[in-house]
Amino acid sequence: MSLDSSQKCDEETGLKSMAPEPLELDETYQTPVDIRWGNCYPLFQKNNIPKIVIGPHWPLFICAYSLFVAASIFLIGWHFTSTSSEFIKWTTFVVCVNQCLSYAWVALINPGVINYDKNNTIENRTRCAPQLDIQNDSKTWFCNKCKLLQIHGTVHCSDCDVCILEMDHHCPWTGKCIGKGNIKQFYYFLASTLIFMIFNIIASLTQLDGALNRTSRKIKQGS
Repeated sequence: MSLDSSQKCDEETGLKSMAPEPLELDETYQTPVDIRWGNCYPLFQKNNIPKIVIGPHWPLFICAYSLFVAASIFLIGWHFTSTSSEFIKWTTFVVCVNQCLSYAWVALINPGVINYDKNNTIENRTRCAPQLDIQNDSKTWFCNKCKLLQIHGTVHCSDCDVCILEMDHHCPWTGKCIGKGNIKQFYYFLASTLIFMIFNIIASLTQLDGALNRTSRKIKQGS
């Protein structure tokens, strides 16, 4: 084999090994096999980056989300039919819709599940995870459980059975971990939940007080 043909083969091999699809390593760290997601389920990928990731505790998320939706529908219907205040009506609508959307947002987006191929070059890091704001000079380490090269700072979650970048904690109510990919959305969800509870408690008490006053006046007028 000539030098030119050898270089050509090396270049072709290099191009193949630098494909943007993350690859898992076997025991010899040479043969790539299927990517590992642990107990998580990627539903939608764009440029080999998962946009929607469902966690192992998705049934708990579905139950909790259904309760939020049911409560929101009840509160919106109640306030729209029992009050004349446009402020209470539309504020209830905005608060309830925002609560449901913020919950779905934090529970569906990628929390930081990210994998790299065996070459782990700067080019690969740039192509594999631009949405997670990975720096090109980020150091890497090897996860013995995932058998993958990972960005330094990832934590292996035993529930999700996969490494999560900058993992904060595993939240069963969202069905998966809270990490670099959804930590901001998680804080927004917490703030939305607080506003949802405080506003609806105050609005409901106001509605009940008004209903009791109207009933009391009717009783007095009847007597």
